Amino acid sequence: MSNFFLTQLPLTYFDSIIFEANGSSFHVEMSNIEHQLLILLKNILLLNISKNSFSFEEDFIDAIEITHKYRKITEDDLIKYSFLSKDIENEPPLHIITIYGNVAVEVICAEVEIKRDYLPQ
Repeated sequence: MSNFFLTQLPLTYFDSIIFEANGSSFHVEMSNIEHQLLILLKNILLLNISKNSFSFEEDFIDAIEITHKYRKITEDDLIKYSFLSKDIENEPPLHIITIYGNVAVEVICAEVEIKRDYLPQ
């Protein structure tokens, strides 16, 4: 599935967040009772991750609230962006995703791909 909204999935947690160094690709692997899902966030413009504590005791990443929009970005979306943002009105629409729980993840990316029935190796 391509350009699918994460808010349409029954996500309550992620087992892991995996970063791939092949270009700007961000992978999130998620398991739940109904499905094994692999969520791929591709061609990332901005990625911000914050953890709520220094504790290493959590076995998973809570997804208490997820927002997912697909639209043209604004200057407000780029507050944490480290580069000049000239001509953003001419850029194509992008996915703007936030995941809040025991970790906060903010992503602006060009493509979202969801693979169902994914079984980790």
